[in-house]
Amino acid sequence: MSASPTLPATGMPGTAIHPRDHPEYIPFWSERYPMNYHESGLAAASQMSAKPSSLASEDYYKISLQHLQAGDLVQAETICGEALEAHPHQAELLHLMGTISLLNKNYAAAIEWSRRAIARVPEARYLATVATALQEQGQIEPALKTFEQALRLDPRNAAIWEGFGDAFKQANRPNEAKSCLERAALIARTFAELPYLGNHRALPRSDWNALTEQHNPHLQSRSVSATSRDAIHCFWSGAALGPMSFLSLQSMIRLGHPVTLYTYDSIDGMRAQVPSGVVLADAETVVPRSIYDHVIATSEIRYFSDIFRYAVLYEHGGWWLDTDIVLVKPLAFEAEHMFSSQWSGVENGHVCVGDVMRAPKGSRHMASLYRMSLQRLFNDKRLEYGAVGPLLLSEYLLLSGDKELLASILPPTNFNAIDWREAELLASDSRGGFEILNDARVTGVHLWGKMWAEKGLRFDDVPDQSVVGYLKKLVLGPNWLTQLAAKYGSDKGAVYKGHLAHHYTRVYHELFRKKTLEPIRILEIGLCRGRVEGWDQDRVPSLQMWLDYFPNAEVIGADIEDFSWFSHPRVRIHRVDQGNRQMLTALGEQEKAFDIIIDDGSHASVHQHLTLGVLFPYLKKGGLYIVEDLDWQPPEIPSNGAPLMKDALTGLRLNGTLVSNVMTEAEAKLIAAEVDEVMLFDSFRELTTRGQLGGLGVLRRRPQP
Repeated sequence: MSASPTLPATGMPGTAIHPRDHPEYIPFWSERYPMNYHESGLAAASQMSAKPSSLASEDYYKISLQHLQAGDLVQAETICGEALEAHPHQAELLHLMGTISLLNKNYAAAIEWSRRAIARVPEARYLATVATALQEQGQIEPALKTFEQALRLDPRNAAIWEGFGDAFKQANRPNEAKSCLERAALIARTFAELPYLGNHRALPRSDWNALTEQHNPHLQSRSVSATSRDAIHCFWSGAALGPMSFLSLQSMIRLGHPVTLYTYDSIDGMRAQVPSGVVLADAETVVPRSIYDHVIATSEIRYFSDIFRYAVLYEHGGWWLDTDIVLVKPLAFEAEHMFSSQWSGVENGHVCVGDVMRAPKGSRHMASLYRMSLQRLFNDKRLEYGAVGPLLLSEYLLLSGDKELLASILPPTNFNAIDWREAELLASDSRGGFEILNDARVTGVHLWGKMWAEKGLRFDDVPDQSVVGYLKKLVLGPNWLTQLAAKYGSDKGAVYKGHLAHHYTRVYHELFRKKTLEPIRILEIGLCRGRVEGWDQDRVPSLQMWLDYFPNAEVIGADIEDFSWFSHPRVRIHRVDQGNRQMLTALGEQEKAFDIIIDDGSHASVHQHLTLGVLFPYLKKGGLYIVEDLDWQPPEIPSNGAPLMKDALTGLRLNGTLVSNVMTEAEAKLIAAEVDEVMLFDSFRELTTRGQLGGLGVLRRRPQP
């Protein structure tokens, strides 16, 4: 095989790269087994002549390959020949003999052995060996066609791309050679720097997110106040704003981000199409209209949008979001530059995508990307989709050798957890989409707007139970949790049985909405209404409400009455007396950590103190402990001198100590030390009927440092 040139890394001065320079580069003929074989393999090789049938074909393969990699072609050929006597139709052994023949420069034999392997199993690596042998024989056109066949079978194989590039170079076709060798370098670097993109296809779909847990873990969300949210920039032009983009923009506004939508269309005409709070701006203040017109005439709107995002982030700084990203949490990250990756597209060089990006004003990286995108547009005439978007961005980030840039790449989990190849899951009433989004790192959901038309999906006709149906209810309504309370008949909502209710859902929606898709564990104590009000209970309103609102949550219910008749895959029920310390302790020990605990039980202060003391240690760091109905005490339950829980929480908020004659001293001290914030909110029913303030208590446990 002829030598490959050293490639410049996408115009980055002073850097160069070649596929073989990557630490995880493996030639295509040895891809199945890496270099570090078991040491016992070579020892076993000496016994093969005496007992040639005692080893499995895979053992023969490993031992022969070890000799091959050690440079001992004679011993490798001998062992492989003996192996083929015992296993004459084993494809890997046939191909290995073809590889040995190739290295011995017996190209006709290499082609023959490899074609016999292909007849058994049509693998890309086998075709690549044939192509290489053809190339060495000077049969360049057949070699090119065979490399092309190999890449159709395995388009993510960097070594085959390299071989293809070498063949093009020998054919005196430098442009194609350069393109193939750049693709080889990009794929090799991708699998070295983002290994989850090389491993995920071998795992069940449900395990993909777990692969990314250790990738750039420093890129974690941080707590930010609603008054310090970063600015978001978006672009829309040339068509009426659709409902998907409206949903996307509304999600950004609802989470408190300042949003500017740039357009070349009439701003007055756009004003009626966007959600309230979106600022409209003339896109020509960022990129000249002549460039926009040129792109629309020669390519497509997505191509221009890829250029515009670099320019606007360089000019203003902040975040760029595509208008098919629905945020479910605020953008709260520390790194000044941030980029996204996606599950599919490695074979096309589309590893990193610009759907979500962050950069400071004046970023040299945005300036470089803007300049390079214009060069590809006007000088190189590269008008294919992705040329100035995913491909350029991937080359820039992965081939530059800039460690800070590599450390700024988010895994797909954060914004592209559902892949563009899986867009139908967004519109399906199955749980498949929700299960993929079942990760605390999910910050936004990419709806992949273009794929809807290609897959024949209709945004205005999705099931309520689908991911998009869920997001519509979460984002577009004033308070979906209040609507759920009304649907299931819970007095936590605004109205109950025709009368003003507590309206705790107005508080809960704001406290919980950032966790709606997370795999949280929520405990509610107190499920029964019939005992007090004298009516039979045939449903459990709050549990049903939480199941809808938190589609990935485990919901645990506890009550003194028997609710074992209520069954749901994500629900567990416990029968617990709030006045019994042993039963509360058993509940905590059995269920362990909770993200949210809601005490809507007897409302007796003596029970509220005991429950808080026993269960607070089982609340996760950063979790919420909630006590409802602080202004009502059941007359039939003796107080035993317990302070009103409302007074105890007020004291904790004001002076940092918790006074209780029900908890142990250790329990009270732990709560005082671990509570980060005490909040009191009004029950609207108690406020309007009795003039009472602060009927709802919320304690936030300190987060992990």
